[in-house]
Amino acid sequence: MHSVRSRLLAAFLVLAPGLPALAAEPSASAAPTAVDAPTQVSSGLHGHRYAFVGGGVLLLGGIGFGYFAQGEAARARTLASASESSAALGRARAQAATANVLYGLAGATLLYGLVLELLPEPAAEKASLTFHF
Repeated sequence: MHSVRSRLLAAFLVLAPGLPALAAEPSASAAPTAVDAPTQVSSGLHGHRYAFVGGGVLLLGGIGFGYFAQGEAARARTLASASESSAALGRARAQAATANVLYGLAGATLLYGLVLELLPEPAAEKASLTFHF
C-alpha cells in the first residue's frame, strides 16, 4: 500500500508542472471590477503543454526500466550457472539501454516544451507539432 502511494505521489510530482494553474476565485469582500473585453477562458492543456506530460511519462518509463535493469543485474550476481548469469546480464544491459533512450527522449521532449513555453504565442503556434482542425 505504501509503494502505491509513493508511486502516485511521484507521478503527480512529475506531471504537475504541465498542468494549468488553477485560477483563484475572487473573495466575496473584493469589489467587482469592470470588464472591458471578453476574456478567453483556458480549457485544459494547451498544445505545447502536452510535451511536459509526455516528457514526464517518458521519464517514468526510464526510471522503471532502470529499476528493472538493476534488479536483473543483482539477480545475475546470485546465479550459479555461467550461461544463466550471462543471459541475465544481457537482459540487464538491454533494459539499461532502453532506460537511457527513454531518458534522452524525456529530456528532448521537456526541452521542446520549455522552448515552446518561452516563445511568443505566434511563434509557438507555428513550431507546435499539434494538429489544427
